[in-house]
Amino acid sequence: MGKGAGQFPLRSMTGFARVSFGDPAVEIDVEIRSVNHRFLEVVVKAPRCYSSLERDVKGAIQQHHKRGRIEVSVSRRQRGEAPSADGDFSAAFDSAVKRFSAACKRYGARVDSMAEFLGQLVLRESADSSDNAAPGDHEVSSLLRIVSEASQALAVMREAEGAGLGQDIAQRLALIEASVHEMSRLAAGAPKRLRERLEERLKGLAPELKADPERLASEVAMLADRVDVSEEISRLAIHFAHFREAMSGKGDGVGRKLDFMTQEIGRELNTIGSKAQDAAVQGLVVDAKTELERIREQVQNVE
Repeated sequence: MGKGAGQFPLRSMTGFARVSFGDPAVEIDVEIRSVNHRFLEVVVKAPRCYSSLERDVKGAIQQHHKRGRIEVSVSRRQRGEAPSADGDFSAAFDSAVKRFSAACKRYGARVDSMAEFLGQLVLRESADSSDNAAPGDHEVSSLLRIVSEASQALAVMREAEGAGLGQDIAQRLALIEASVHEMSRLAAGAPKRLRERLEERLKGLAPELKADPERLASEVAMLADRVDVSEEISRLAIHFAHFREAMSGKGDGVGRKLDFMTQEIGRELNTIGSKAQDAAVQGLVVDAKTELERIREQVQNVE
């Protein structure tokens, strides 16, 4: 039946990782978040100075992940001395201050509003300076290295979460198999129960009549053929084997394979539920479909 989670190297599509780097010139933080997605989608949010590196950043992520929406956020802060008291500002900065001062005088604005304006302008120029400063070769290699490290850390987290998913799915699959085994046992006795039911019905309608054994056997055989679910149960056994093989994690697209096999198992259970004229079998089908729906929810998050 169920196997240990360690034998199922599934990977979840949700996770988070963060890696930082710093040297005397710059500090870089890389955060990676991932959620489930039908395909692999990598979104990079980084300062403008790194715009030319977006393809390399995405490539570093694609080396470790096959599915999921992965958002990479990069922040950068230059280290250095603050502007001197004499004023180490750009011409655009000085021009903006003069224009703001002139506007205050023309429209009668309070002079103390200049302090707030200057604060905002200084912050904006500092940010623009950091964003526009071209990174050197050492900074570029450091950025790509920590992106790769963050990507690997995310993969480790996704594998850890995937182990939990694998254990839960395996346990629920075992419950479905147990229900199907009980369905098979009940289905084996279906002809006998049908014969007894027909005989009781005939006795209730006409107690004085005696049923023709051959005719009764023919009716029972016809009804038994209609409610026979042996083929569906045999196919379910094959689906269960394929499902476990997919859970071994061999090859790409494990999540898609599991999703497909879940649909196939559900189709066979639906057929059994519609064919079986037995309350006990139909109850087992309901239980199995409940567990299958929980498996379906878990499979949606498998890479």
